[in-house]
Amino acid sequence: MSDSPVPSSLPPGPLFSIINRARVIYLNERLKAFQLSAGQYPVFMCLLKHPGITQEAMARYFHLDKGTIARTVKKMEDAGYISRRVDPDNRRAFRLSLTSTGYKMAQEIMAIDREWEQAVCFQLSAEEKEHLLALLRQVACVSIHTIRELEGEN
Repeated sequence: MSDSPVPSSLPPGPLFSIINRARVIYLNERLKAFQLSAGQYPVFMCLLKHPGITQEAMARYFHLDKGTIARTVKKMEDAGYISRRVDPDNRRAFRLSLTSTGYKMAQEIMAIDREWEQAVCFQLSAEEKEHLLALLRQVACVSIHTIRELEGEN
């Protein structure tokens, strides 16, 4: 019998789930000091790359409902990381940006995720990491296309 805690017979779905759950546990523990959670981390990263994005666009970006994004944003706003301002082109929409506090913490917060990646990939060569990322991107793209087809999008 193998010493591996993961059965070799598991298909990709459960493997992705195990990896994601372990990452969520790690991020939740490490991000506590910043009053952030693993669920807020992607929003933080999205705002670094897309300052001024609307809540609606962010919901579409993550394939989440608007309520989930609104709750996440509210918690991050209360913690002082996000500012919301009314969109001048659509008074019912909000534009989101990181605050100066959010920008100041960005490097430390991103370092936590890099530490996770280094910890779980330390046994892989540089070439294996590149190959793994290419395969995961391919699976992610097909997954998104599959969801869009299911939802009737093109």
